[in-house]
Amino acid sequence: MLKRRGEQGFNLSFLDVMACGLGAVLMILIVIKFQASTSVPSTEIERLQQRLAATEEQANALQQELDQVAQALAAAQAQNSDNSERVAALKIMQQAARQALQNQQAVVAQLQQSVAAAAPKQADDPIELKGGGEENYLLGLKVEGQRIGILIDHSASMTDEQLIKVIRRKLGPAQQKQQGPKWQRTKRVAKWLLARVPKQSQVSVVAFNSSAQVLGNRAINSAKVETSMQALVKDIDALVPENGTDLYTALSTIKSTFADMDALYIITDGLPTMMSGAQGFRETKNCQPLSGNMKTIDGDCRARIHQFSIAQVAPRVPTHIVLLPLEGEPLAPALYWNWANNTGGLMIAPARSWP
Repeated sequence: MLKRRGEQGFNLSFLDVMACGLGAVLMILIVIKFQASTSVPSTEIERLQQRLAATEEQANALQQELDQVAQALAAAQAQNSDNSERVAALKIMQQAARQALQNQQAVVAQLQQSVAAAAPKQADDPIELKGGGEENYLLGLKVEGQRIGILIDHSASMTDEQLIKVIRRKLGPAQQKQQGPKWQRTKRVAKWLLARVPKQSQVSVVAFNSSAQVLGNRAINSAKVETSMQALVKDIDALVPENGTDLYTALSTIKSTFADMDALYIITDGLPTMMSGAQGFRETKNCQPLSGNMKTIDGDCRARIHQFSIAQVAPRVPTHIVLLPLEGEPLAPALYWNWANNTGGLMIAPARSWP
């Protein structure tokens, strides 16, 4: 009887399977290691770098655009501030014009009534006057006060009424400027005022353009001293109308020269064009009278200088203004009228035949 061989736990086929499995595992390990050590292609790196550079460029462009928006916003805020100031100035001028119009009819009626009560036809004046028209032609303007100050504008515009003629004389010699028809009239007005200063009064005369100077042998003159009055006339005749108009300096000078004056008379033809030595005036892009950077100046800026000068340094006394004509000066009559009216004074724009 044949003995059956005992079965073995492993045979050739099983070993083959195990060997194949082990080989597969080794292959997997080799593949994983190969992939881990394989570098990223250079083309992919370049693509990523280009994309990063494009992103940075876009970020810079956005930042520049943001900066431009911020600058535009700041400029808009500054412009808004300038517009607010201009609106405020226009409101002041509008109020002044309305008040002047409301008072005009009453004042005209009052002045017409004063014609009959004017000074005598023939005046006994210590100063010789030449020109047509009697003293009562001004319809009520009287020189009154114990301590009288007089401001005489001798800027370039005081030579003539038309701007083109002013420019021509401005380019000419001093003698041609002094021969200007409006300047000749200005001197007659100044002498008219001096001739009617009360004998018991004192008077101080300041001439102004871009600067201011006290006229006469002394700062304060007695009207009854004929030599003092004649010295004032001589200095007036020597003036040359030139340069700009600094009302601030003129008011400061007359105020410091004659601190206790009780009446002020001003001869001018328009609003100031410059201002020096002032503190507290807020300059804007379109109005820079302190720095002197403006080659031209508009009406709004001149009105601001006028209002600031009056508010800061004008003496609180009755102020009378003789406003001579000037082409292209529409704001001056209302503003000067308002100034004179607020102080109890009188603003007049006399006819060309006076004095």
